Amino acid sequence: MISENKTDFLYMNRENQWLGFAWEGLETSSDGSLRLRALPLLEGELPKELATLGTPDGPAGIARGPNRTLYFTDPSSNRMMMIGGCDGALSRVPCLGGEGTAPTRFSKPRGLWIDPRRRALFVTDSGNHRLQVFSLATFGLLEIWGQANTSAPPTPGSEPGLLNTPWTLVGDAKTNLYVVDYGNQRVQKFNALGEVIVSFENNLKAAGTLKQPSDIAIGVHGGIERLFIADASQKSIYVVNLDGTPVLDAAGSPVSFGSAQLSLPMGLTVLGNAVYVGDNQRRRVLTFKEVGGRFAFAGEAVGYQGPVAALASDNAGTLWVHSGAGLSPVKLAVDHGFSTLGVLWSQAIQPHNYPVQWHSLLASIQALEPKAHIQFFVVISKDASTAPAHPQLAANSLPPFSAEWQTMPADINDLFIGGPPALSLWIGAYFSGDGRSTPVVSQIRVEYDHRSYLSYLPAIYRRPSPGGDFLLRFLSLFESFFNEAEWNIAKLPALFDPQATPEVFLAWLASWLGLQLNEDWSVTQKRQAIANAYASYAKQGTVQGLRQAVKALTGVDVILEEPLLNTNWWALPIPDQSTCASSQVGTDTQWRAEENSILGYTTMLAAEQPQGAVVGTSAVLDRSHLITDAEFGEPLFSEVAHQFSVLVYRSQLSCDQTLARLKDVIEQEKPAHTSYHLCVIEPRLRIGFQARVGIDTVVAGPPASLRIGDEVILGRQSALGGSPPAKLGERSQVGISTRVG
Repeated sequence: MISENKTDFLYMNRENQWLGFAWEGLETSSDGSLRLRALPLLEGELPKELATLGTPDGPAGIARGPNRTLYFTDPSSNRMMMIGGCDGALSRVPCLGGEGTAPTRFSKPRGLWIDPRRRALFVTDSGNHRLQVFSLATFGLLEIWGQANTSAPPTPGSEPGLLNTPWTLVGDAKTNLYVVDYGNQRVQKFNALGEVIVSFENNLKAAGTLKQPSDIAIGVHGGIERLFIADASQKSIYVVNLDGTPVLDAAGSPVSFGSAQLSLPMGLTVLGNAVYVGDNQRRRVLTFKEVGGRFAFAGEAVGYQGPVAALASDNAGTLWVHSGAGLSPVKLAVDHGFSTLGVLWSQAIQPHNYPVQWHSLLASIQALEPKAHIQFFVVISKDASTAPAHPQLAANSLPPFSAEWQTMPADINDLFIGGPPALSLWIGAYFSGDGRSTPVVSQIRVEYDHRSYLSYLPAIYRRPSPGGDFLLRFLSLFESFFNEAEWNIAKLPALFDPQATPEVFLAWLASWLGLQLNEDWSVTQKRQAIANAYASYAKQGTVQGLRQAVKALTGVDVILEEPLLNTNWWALPIPDQSTCASSQVGTDTQWRAEENSILGYTTMLAAEQPQGAVVGTSAVLDRSHLITDAEFGEPLFSEVAHQFSVLVYRSQLSCDQTLARLKDVIEQEKPAHTSYHLCVIEPRLRIGFQARVGIDTVVAGPPASLRIGDEVILGRQSALGGSPPAKLGERSQVGISTRVG
């Protein structure tokens, strides 16, 4: 029962938890709003070729690289394919593939996993009973796992560390590798060195839960990294600890789900609290979501129908579906689709221990799209123990509320309840949509013992009449016009709260702060950027502020250096004047260091002639002048003041657009009076630009081309050989820097 409230109205969504309510087919968003369960939604059109493809004979592999390149296997053609992260072009991975048993050759390549630390690509070479490990940079072969003798033709093995028809694989945060050894009906664990961890397999066998593992994924369950293993024979997904022991529920049973929905499971990935599983009987992608430690079926991905051989997800909110053939994987947008039906119902709502006159229900609903609908139902009773029947949600049912519920008009958010005084109220709601839209309810307010406009009319209008409560309803209709406006005014402060304002108002709220939102950010990132905008302005124009702005707007980590901080003048020590005034400067003079003057460490010499001001060279008539004591040292700093360097590693600039965006952000965020030099750290050693190994220099890679027409800047990436030519007034000392001939 909802707790007592001393006012004449009640809010149903308290603490963003909808206390006292239950629902089916619905979920709450981050701001506490109720909506239909979110599901993946197909982006673009479904390829027509999928309709003619049969059921895959086994899984395939798909993985996203650090440069956003998408890799996937084509088992039937024994090849690896890739989609460029910048141009989106589909091509074959060079140097790999072709049927055979030799290294770099494949026989039914299936699962893929990318080790982010080693930047290595692991491939389950299923027909050759091995794993092949390749460099992502060169696609050169690094290692072969799962074979006792890599120089002999590959054969299946059953000993620990050997493989028999490996199918899929996944790695954890410590780069331990878990391989579905399908032919041996087991899952094996390897450390980063390729050494098998036998205790993992022993724990799995001791639990006795798995019979025929067929796919594997890794995710977070209960705040801990865990494995999700599909069992083909039991048509279920099991949750397993990283040591091989099963995760147990409150009753002490192994956690599993999906047996009621799955027929031919293949393809598995985890993102947040959602588990996505392909089913080749339905030819759909099924979604299961964790609620209270248990996984419940949420629905099918909207728009996708076809075979599923592999699934992959990324933090950008994308789900990739691989059919197992050479076609490009299909892209689904996570949480952009919705289930089609949902119901909400309450416990008995009882504000007092005596009957009250229930007046109205006002729901805060986002603007409904054409195919999204919501309908409310209420029951009032003098007896709190006579609760109405709970709604029963079915796929093809009409509104699932029994006749004892009073039906309200559809798609109306301000409803008159009326009726005789009653002790308790029950509220129900029916949500429906087309899979691409959903009603969103953020709050429900119920009013009782309300002083309506009727109280302002002469008493004769309050007498019982044959029309019943017609006049009260009629006046309440007019009152509702003003109530809604007053409620919106009362909610106005929420529009200025970055965590509470609706998503459509985020850009508007950011404009108040002069903040530019990145369209690629998630809603959570946008809200966080707005919340931190005021604090970030305090750092604007500083090294820390510029670095944070570049990271937030481009995703690139940069190194900022200010030459001025490493510049100092060199001052000679002076006689110590604290001695007796009659003392003369001589061999016994005491010297006192006025400045830190360790040449080469804390000081540097000016870039001037050692002879000082020399007429015709360093001193130019009408252009040279002596400086005062107040200007002492100024020439040393004039060339480096208000300047800074931005260093960025080439590996972070995977696309040309990233570099252009980086320059735009620096120009926008840097102090107006400063200038900068952008240095892209590449595998080169350039004296004067990149010469500090391990800081701004990477020693590796081929030399730059010096062919005419290539993008090589003379004086930066290249230099002409030989001595520089003589220049009058600077390098014109005959016999020293200049030869006549």
